Amino acid sequence: MVMYVLSFVTGLVGNIMALWVLTRRRNRLSGASATRRLLVNLAVCDMMVVCVCMPVNLGLQVYNAWVFGEFLCRAVPFVQAVSVSASVLSLAAISLNRYYSVHSPLQARSFFTTSRMICMIAVVWIVSSALCLPLFFMNTTKTLSLLDGLHSVTVCVESWSKIKLRQGYNFLLFCALYGFPVVFNLVICFLTGWKLSRGGTSSISDPSQFAQTSSSSRLKTRKRIAKMVFALVLLFTFSWLPLYAVDIWIDSNIPSSPDRNDESRPFAQWLGLTNSSLNPLCYCFIGNLYRSAKRFRESYREKISSVMSLTNRSSMRNSASKIQQRNSGSSGRFSSETRSYTVFRLTRSKSVSATTVCESI
Repeated sequence: MVMYVLSFVTGLVGNIMALWVLTRRRNRLSGASATRRLLVNLAVCDMMVVCVCMPVNLGLQVYNAWVFGEFLCRAVPFVQAVSVSASVLSLAAISLNRYYSVHSPLQARSFFTTSRMICMIAVVWIVSSALCLPLFFMNTTKTLSLLDGLHSVTVCVESWSKIKLRQGYNFLLFCALYGFPVVFNLVICFLTGWKLSRGGTSSISDPSQFAQTSSSSRLKTRKRIAKMVFALVLLFTFSWLPLYAVDIWIDSNIPSSPDRNDESRPFAQWLGLTNSSLNPLCYCFIGNLYRSAKRFRESYREKISSVMSLTNRSSMRNSASKIQQRNSGSSGRFSSETRSYTVFRLTRSKSVSATTVCESI
């Protein structure tokens, strides 16, 4: 319970802040607009996992039974599978975008336009939903009687007509949502890193100082984003590998177990879901997101301070006007006292001058 609560709080706060910064500023990742849109899509997938899958899986571990009804029994596995599928396909699109941005920057700008990025994100969700749709119809609730015969427990299981169908479908999901995308992402990240280690594009050899500075800045930005993408790919790989390995072992050794009851599966399930909580840390510490958040926070403070200064100035003006109005009634008395004091000073100065003249004589 403690592990799930920590993952839930970290994932909720981290993804909300990531979405806030990625959608509020124009220069979130130094002009990488295509990568930014895909990161927003990835953060949305992570929010779905954190808000839907984590609470239900925590309740399942607490009650040791399914208490959420028939609809959630169908919806939660479907949402989890779609979110994981959309995440790994988004990572593949991000890796491909970074590869073309390093190898062919001009072609990348002309190809990864806003309309094409929207179509790409739509294709990611359509393909993910189509691949995971059987889970919505195959999952159902069953009531099992305990050994004493007096009590029963409700479980959520996959109800397939044949065991071979379930094994074949799970193998298809493993290949389509983990095996091929992970290998593709690792290869693309390796090629991108190899190109960046050799100096990126050829524009760095420009003799002008301004062009060299600009090219060096672009190269640093590309290296930073490439490191972030590589960290996201590695994090996904090691987070979901135990769960896929456990499921393959269960399908191979305990094929008649519809609920996949195994002692190691709850921990593997938690580790896979925690991947959605750790992704914002990659945006923050490896990417440039924390700097954008810092700049946004500083601009917000400047706006607040300017508003406060205007308020203080208006209050000071009101106070000064009140004091002037209060002292206007006593202006006549003050002027007469001033004239009397002036006459007294003049008389005294004349007497002192006369005394001084007499003494000098």
